[in-house]
Amino acid sequence: MPGAAIFLALVLVGPGALAADPVEGAKIAKRCSPCHSFQAGGAHGAFAPNLFGVLGRTAGRAPGYPTYSPAMRESGIVWTAAALDQYLARPRGFIPGSAKQFPAVRNPAERADVVAYLATLHP
Repeated sequence: MPGAAIFLALVLVGPGALAADPVEGAKIAKRCSPCHSFQAGGAHGAFAPNLFGVLGRTAGRAPGYPTYSPAMRESGIVWTAAALDQYLARPRGFIPGSAKQFPAVRNPAERADVVAYLATLHP
C-alpha cells in the first residue's frame, strides 16, 4: 500500500512532528468503536459516522450520515492531521456547540498514533 505510506509521510512528517505508530493508533481507536466504524464501506453508527477516509473530508459531510449537529455541519473545518489532533484534545472546545460527547485524548503521543491510524484509512 505505497500510496497510504506516502500520504502518511506527507501528513505526519514535519518540523517537530511526533513519531507516530498507526498500529498503536488502531488499538487506541478501539475506544471509539462503540460509536464509530473504521472499515471501507462500513456502516455508520447510530451516534457517529464511519471514519474511513476522514482525513481530507470536510467536517459534517460523511456521505450517508444525516445526524450531524448544526455546529459540526456549519464549521467548514477540513479534517487535516492538525485539526484532528486539536479536536481529539478538546472536542467540545474545538467546535463550540457540537453535540459530540467523548472524553478527550489528553496524551499527545496517543493522539498522534490515532491520527496516524486514521491516515491509513483511505481508498
